[in-house]
Amino acid sequence: ALWLLLGSRNNPLIKPLANVLYDEQSDSGKWVSDRNEGLFTPLPLLFSLLLGIIFLLLGYVTDRSLLLLSEGDSNVVLQLAGVALIGGASLELGRIASGEKMITREDMDREVMLAEEFREFAAKRLVVGGGGSVHRSEVIRAFRRYFAKYRVENDEYPLTDLEIERLLRTWNKRE
Repeated sequence: ALWLLLGSRNNPLIKPLANVLYDEQSDSGKWVSDRNEGLFTPLPLLFSLLLGIIFLLLGYVTDRSLLLLSEGDSNVVLQLAGVALIGGASLELGRIASGEKMITREDMDREVMLAEEFREFAAKRLVVGGGGSVHRSEVIRAFRRYFAKYRVENDEYPLTDLEIERLLRTWNKRE
């Protein structure tokens, strides 16, 4: 429950502990530099085990403290643990649904590349001003015609219509 309540993979204990234990410049600490830049990277197995031990100890201390405060009533502590677990899981689902989870380096690089490609497309194919309007489906079709690699859906260059719409909205806010 503590792991979920503290943000699981965005946990505030990960960065300080990783900065103490790993050197960003080394190969084994490369993931720490991505974490410090706000990107998600999977944790090494040994670091995950260390976090597991830390959270087991925190859980034990919390359990003992609550038992002391409840004068030894283990039923109350068990009920509080269940409520905390449900609350933490709800928060975690909310973080996932709102997009609060950090993106990976590959996802960020892909977003930057797509934004640059859309800016190139917009500079050459979209007319700003003039009082006219265009439907988003026309922009999607024109974008797919402009970049041959996106004409058909494939595994090498996956791009959905919703992503192109998002690029259009982002571009439109800036123009």
